[in-house]
Amino acid sequence: MNRKLILTLAALLASAHCYCQNLISKDLRLYNVKTDSEISINHFNSHSAVVMVFTSINCPYAKLYKDRVAALSQQYIDQNVRFVFVNANTTDPSRKETIAHMKEEVSSMHKDVHYFADKNHSVRKSLNVEKNPEVIILTPSSQGFQKVYQGAIDDSPQSESLVKKNYIEMTLNNVLSNQAVSIAYQKPIGCRIK
Repeated sequence: MNRKLILTLAALLASAHCYCQNLISKDLRLYNVKTDSEISINHFNSHSAVVMVFTSINCPYAKLYKDRVAALSQQYIDQNVRFVFVNANTTDPSRKETIAHMKEEVSSMHKDVHYFADKNHSVRKSLNVEKNPEVIILTPSSQGFQKVYQGAIDDSPQSESLVKKNYIEMTLNNVLSNQAVSIAYQKPIGCRIK
């Protein structure tokens, strides 16, 4: 009897621990490259979902995904989903990942695009992001945001025509139809964040 009770309590504690790891504070701060100002992730709490795409100006994988992510952003804009780009490669000016370079990059994107610099890697670290591109999909909750997906954009980084599974699309369709997310993590393929 005691063994069953201990195992049940251990399982409950483990599930609570997993839930807390997926809860993102609404106080998470993002530096907006367009406006040279900092905002809280809570700025997006009225959206059904927030898709954070960690990206880089120089990463070949991020370049391959640029148009695909832009198309997805437009596909979901009328469904109250916000896509935001986060560049955490800000520590090496020789790699052309400075705020000035990011401003140049964002000027070529759609006017509604949010582009953030993670200057001290605090956002990347708090979300356990390691690669460019890597996606985090958040949904608002009363205590902040719930991380419902992390990982790859789709299953074919090098060729859009070979995509069989688009993980962003799958997750957003689950979220928007109030269904359980079918895949919560898919290993991202890309450049290591420096």
